[in-house]
Amino acid sequence: MEYLAYGKTGLEISRLCFGAGHLKHTCDSYASGGELMLKALDEGIIFWDTAEGYGSQPHLGEAVQQIRREEVVIQTKTGAKNYDGASQSIERSLRELQTEYLDVLLLHGIATPEDLASREGALDAFRDAKAAGKIRIIGCSTHIYTGPVMDAVIAHPEIDVILTTANKEGRMLEGGSFARHLDYIRRAYDAGKGVSIMKVIVAGDIPEADMPAWIEWGFNLETAHAINLGITDYPHITLDVGLARASARRRLTQRKAA
Repeated sequence: MEYLAYGKTGLEISRLCFGAGHLKHTCDSYASGGELMLKALDEGIIFWDTAEGYGSQPHLGEAVQQIRREEVVIQTKTGAKNYDGASQSIERSLRELQTEYLDVLLLHGIATPEDLASREGALDAFRDAKAAGKIRIIGCSTHIYTGPVMDAVIAHPEIDVILTTANKEGRMLEGGSFARHLDYIRRAYDAGKGVSIMKVIVAGDIPEADMPAWIEWGFNLETAHAINLGITDYPHITLDVGLARASARRRLTQRKAA
């Protein structure tokens, strides 16, 4: 497995990120979800992504209680916009994840600069929680949105992580061209932000036979620190880990030959 610094956050992550957004629908219990997370950890996936709204935080919590907390980096999200809502979300996340701190907490689904500005109350709650040791890193998800929102989040001095959509055909993006979006991703990367990409396989809206090529594209995007792939079962772990390892070996060989 490939490990690297998550921008300038001070966190070390696996480049393959376990996207846990669907566990609520595919695991018949929190315990079975926890078992899946532990299998992923055994395969070297130490970076886990979830959100309060996904309903999968308790699955991760089942795994967390069985390991040393520092073995994994957990990134979660909240759609809360005001102080009280964000504070309640933080406490719920800590409780469901069975942890005393969140490695990364994201403002979820920022669509425009105005949307970012409207969440200042939530950011105040983030700041207080960070000062109390409950959050290590603050960031945001721009979901499928690009354009001016990317300028805003890249320029924001307190947003140290950006989760955004990117795939080999630029599908699902709204607000600007794919070529321009790739430039935004590079700007964020060069600025030292931690950059994760999502929708790499277009939420599964491609033929299954094509998925390895789309996933490989994600791993070949050098300006993305993490490739967030939705994983729901053991075969997904096997496929994604195999592709991650093969991509890392191939890129290492290419760099040595250059």
